[in-house]
Amino acid sequence: MVRRRRRRRPAGGVRMSRAVLNRHPELGIALPTNRVHLTSARLGRIVKALEEAGCTSLWVNDHLAAFPVGSENYPYSATGDITWDPELPQYEALTTCGFLANTSDRMKVGTSVLVLPQRHPVAVAQAAATLADLTEGRFRLGVGAGWSRREMTLLGWDPATRGARMDEELDIIRTGWGQRRRLARWVHYDIPPDVIFRPRPTPATVPPVLVGGTSAAAHQRVLKFGDGWLAVARGDDPASLAQAGAVLTRLRDRSERPLTGVLKVALPHPDERWAVRALEETVGHDWDEVTFEFDEWRLDETCSLVSACNALGRTVHDAPSHVG
Repeated sequence: MVRRRRRRRPAGGVRMSRAVLNRHPELGIALPTNRVHLTSARLGRIVKALEEAGCTSLWVNDHLAAFPVGSENYPYSATGDITWDPELPQYEALTTCGFLANTSDRMKVGTSVLVLPQRHPVAVAQAAATLADLTEGRFRLGVGAGWSRREMTLLGWDPATRGARMDEELDIIRTGWGQRRRLARWVHYDIPPDVIFRPRPTPATVPPVLVGGTSAAAHQRVLKFGDGWLAVARGDDPASLAQAGAVLTRLRDRSERPLTGVLKVALPHPDERWAVRALEETVGHDWDEVTFEFDEWRLDETCSLVSACNALGRTVHDAPSHVG
């Protein structure tokens, strides 16, 4: 009589699904740059712990100014209020990416997302190209149109034109990097034709441009200017995850070139069960990366979650398709 080998469980005791992943997506973490009080020492410890747990990428969000809770409608919460304390200090996103890349020589770093319409495209092009070279190709430029009208107005930009300006900015950045000829006439930015962008990223280090957003305009922006789509879904809502996967499939069907898919899964806190379920929901949609963001930050539980998801992905991905 032959004994059947018992299927191993990943760290944390989470039971594994029998589904077979097309391929194991990379696992990332959105750092709590606006949710906890960070110092260089604390951020360094977070980076090292996540690296040891098997995290492959780190993401930071972006705000240049903050306003009191209730002073502006936040479209991504049920109450309309922001879900973080605006009194907490927040590190600037691109500068923080440089620190992260210097702390880890393995993990990728990126913005999720940089609010592009409240920055000048020439400045963004230089900063992103600098990070791309100094990190030897580990930087990714995630961009979005932004939601805070007060913040954008404070910085001297018109919120009403942010979509049109973002299209131009993406075209300017990619043209300045020498990746393409300009695709459109630039109305909002007067860029002389003889201006020289420097540095220009090399073909080996040019940062992928990942465009975030759920609107039809954002999806068109992905197809026209982006290397991929940076999606957001609620990890405790299977319908939200399924919808994101369906959109990725449609975008890839419409695209004339390969599109990277990065799914940011939002959870109230680091719950291994919800994280594993969210990972299982990505089966069939071929996401390149799944990254997790938590309303409540807990480092130890986040590291356990990363280990559990990695174990699940390796075991299920490597299993023969007839097993089960």
